[in-house]
Amino acid sequence: MAQTMIRLLIECGVAETRAALVKEDGIWKFWFGPARGDETTDRFARAGRRFAGRVKAVDKGLAAAFVDLGDGADAFLPLKKNNESHCVDGAMIEVEVKAPPRQTKGASLRFVGVLDHDVEPGRLPPFTDPVVEAARTIGAEGDEILVDDGLARRSLEEAGFGNVRHEGRPVSLFEKFGADGELDAAFERIAPLEKGGRLIIDEAQALTAIDVDTGGLNASSPARLREKIAFAAADEAVRQVSLRNIGGHVVIDFPDIPGEAGRKRFQAHLRKVMARLEGAGAASFSRSGLYSFTAPHRALSLLDRFTQEDGAEPVSGRRFTAEALAKFALARLERRLHAAPSARLRLAAGRDIKDYLESHAHWKKRLEDRHGARFDIVEDSECAGARFDLSEQ
Repeated sequence: MAQTMIRLLIECGVAETRAALVKEDGIWKFWFGPARGDETTDRFARAGRRFAGRVKAVDKGLAAAFVDLGDGADAFLPLKKNNESHCVDGAMIEVEVKAPPRQTKGASLRFVGVLDHDVEPGRLPPFTDPVVEAARTIGAEGDEILVDDGLARRSLEEAGFGNVRHEGRPVSLFEKFGADGELDAAFERIAPLEKGGRLIIDEAQALTAIDVDTGGLNASSPARLREKIAFAAADEAVRQVSLRNIGGHVVIDFPDIPGEAGRKRFQAHLRKVMARLEGAGAASFSRSGLYSFTAPHRALSLLDRFTQEDGAEPVSGRRFTAEALAKFALARLERRLHAAPSARLRLAAGRDIKDYLESHAHWKKRLEDRHGARFDIVEDSECAGARFDLSEQ
């Protein structure tokens, strides 16, 4: 049987560059970055990026400094012999991100050096073309890169990628390969399983808990059926960890499998599946039967990247940020303009989205340069706060 091709999809939007890695069982990984031309505005703390930071406070008891990177969250820098004398209140230092933030917990840092006091907190160069960064980050194993922009293709080829193809069809790459639907589903707490049952995924600061709801199975259910659902749960749980970019400690409560032979088959399958999750380690079963492992935490999870807390009592919820919704709305508008070259469109949006788009007016200018001034972006009181609606005029 011929091996299924692994593809990297890259869409170059006016407000955002986004990529998806496609394997034989669907979408495996997402990557999001700034639009081409906005590289210096990308301030997300990915592992390996360097920042100018201002020391806000030093806690001798914790042997740590809290550092402002310009994103409003306090990052954590352990104090060591090589940096303790430089980490005083107000000092400007150069740091490298070891692990990005997680919900309300700030990034973990490594000390690099001392900076002049007139430097402002923020990301430091080098700044890479987003399409190249996407390919290097999640596309290394890909057989082919599909990109919807000819200039981006040239940039990828100049960076040494020889398997690039420009595909500028009316249907977007994300829509063609089902990435749009996968992205929408990745923000849901529930992930259904093909064999029956579902995964319930809860991300928290300390760990991510995944429960396998067997959907009505009981102790008298056929052992083989329970085993099939456990196999499917292992496949989908690992894919969801990768897809949602979940890092850190992950705990999964798999259904019990009766019989020693069945348990050995499941554990062998689990080892095979875990090998697909690059960088995973410390995998083991607890005495109570819980399976746990660690996943690399190099960038924000989708939940942390695109949502924020919405109320803390009695249980904290999440909602999309204004930035995320503005980019989603503009991407939808851009797609429709591309698919319907003669249509005039109207994007009606709530105040949060409209205000954010007005503060980034160069995105609208880019859209006009690409598709002409055949669209209107208006505030609509019926689109409460964060909602938007796209229609043809």
